[in-house]
Amino acid sequence: MSETSRHVSLRRSLGPRLRRAWIGLGCCVGGGVAVALEHGFDRPVLPAILLGPLALIATWLALALGGDIAWRSVGRDRWRSTTGLIGEGLVVVAGVLDLLGVGPLMELCAVAALVHFAIRLNGLLARTMANPSLLFPASFGVLIAVATLLLKLPAATPPDRPISWLDALFTSTSAVCVTGLAVRDTAGEFTFFGQAVILGAIQLGGLGVMIFGSTLALLFGARLSHKEHVTLSNALDEYPAHRISRFVWFIVLTTVAMEMIAALVLLAMWPGTDAAGVRLSFLDRLWQAVFHSVSAFCNAGFDVTGQSMVALRSHPAPYLGIVPAIVMGGLGFVVLEDLFRRFVRRRGRGGARPRLSTHTKLVLVTTAALLAIGTAVLFVAQLRTPGTPLGQRVLDAAFMSVSARTAGFNSVPMDSLAPGSEFMLMVLMAVGGSPGSTAGGMKTVVLAVLVLAVVSTVRRREEVEVFGRSLPESLVKKAATVAFGLVAVVSGAALALDLTESAPFDALLFEAVSAATTTGLSLGITADLSPVGRLIIICTMFLGRVGPLAVLASLIGGGGAAAGTYRLPRDNVSLG
Repeated sequence: MSETSRHVSLRRSLGPRLRRAWIGLGCCVGGGVAVALEHGFDRPVLPAILLGPLALIATWLALALGGDIAWRSVGRDRWRSTTGLIGEGLVVVAGVLDLLGVGPLMELCAVAALVHFAIRLNGLLARTMANPSLLFPASFGVLIAVATLLLKLPAATPPDRPISWLDALFTSTSAVCVTGLAVRDTAGEFTFFGQAVILGAIQLGGLGVMIFGSTLALLFGARLSHKEHVTLSNALDEYPAHRISRFVWFIVLTTVAMEMIAALVLLAMWPGTDAAGVRLSFLDRLWQAVFHSVSAFCNAGFDVTGQSMVALRSHPAPYLGIVPAIVMGGLGFVVLEDLFRRFVRRRGRGGARPRLSTHTKLVLVTTAALLAIGTAVLFVAQLRTPGTPLGQRVLDAAFMSVSARTAGFNSVPMDSLAPGSEFMLMVLMAVGGSPGSTAGGMKTVVLAVLVLAVVSTVRRREEVEVFGRSLPESLVKKAATVAFGLVAVVSGAALALDLTESAPFDALLFEAVSAATTTGLSLGITADLSPVGRLIIICTMFLGRVGPLAVLASLIGGGGAAAGTYRLPRDNVSLG
């Protein structure tokens, strides 16, 4: 049977389940809308006595459809799906208790059902779509749309500072794409609900919607299909597809552990007053610790202090809590797993200690080199800035060197940077983090491969060599393509901004680099951008997060299967 015939047969067999999943998702959306109408406005649009039962009825209908889908499954899938439904039934009980006045549990009921059906639909679409890689950019688009709608609710902003549709779209895109560029002050122009929406968007966007969804699918007892494994493998920079399920578990456990540790460190060190001298309660300090730990590990750069880390530049919290979270989040989960196997498990099969992979070595060496070089250059560039003690200059340079590689926090006022510092920050932003991480940019390994290719050319070597290994020529081509794609996006965005904005070109170029690499640093022009300029930055952030190659691959598909089966005659051209 041909691939096309198998695909058509699979779509026919899964068609009824797919339709039921769509209907179930629609019911869940109805329940979510009812909850939003009750809690998203200063005053409920409809009486709460009507909205509560509506949300519960919609959730019951959705779970009934879910039970039908599970019962129509076979064998092990039926058992796993039914096991998941038992947990969902407990959520329905929570909804009933909410109606009886036991507690505010209806929101949990509706959201859990909505998440479950979104996951189920994601899995079914991955099995039936001819090009499942479309799910990657599409999932980000859907999450941005949902976050935009939530931020437009009156409960997300103070009554005297409503947000426009464009600003809501900008903020949600920046959060989902873990960029950190903001047209509104996150601390003062969003309520706790609005900040919670931003934090949720950061967490989902940082991990990747598909990765997060697959994790929850495993928690609900589902089993990933072969197509889902392959799609996630591509999203994780071609991580081996047969190890995806186990690796997804590692991702979520590592994320929770790292963010909890960072939050506890920040909570223990966070000052008792804010920048204005107002005393912070324990809950305020806890919220700020949690928010900044997630934002740092996901390399987002959003803050709820109002001044990023400027007010805390002489405090130990940014250096002992924020910096380690940024570094760990930027190394990449592949590297973290390799380090875990090396130093925690220690012994592999036969009692031998596992060796670090070439990828891990390259990431660690490149990261350390960028940190050292960036710190040195920023320190020297800021020597002409008066009034700062020597020790504080070193700390500022080190913090900015770490944060510039797509985290987006700043410990010094951006308007005090020297031109050399601005240039170095753009270089660090362009490089970004490592493959498979929450960071953006062209990635450390891409830079390392290109540098090694230059070294091999100068040394007249036929192959690119590193750590006693040779790298395939195709890898060098991919690295060059990624770098060229980033240059193209930055150039296009900068030139477009120059046509629509009146700010100096160096500030516009800095903004374009920051958006394309999902960093979030700015020279202070973000809030002053025109509506067209904001749309340009929105598109640039989306391209920077999803990646030019991912977008092209999703649109082009896999039609080049026959490529490489023939060779054309070779010829030479002059390079200079």
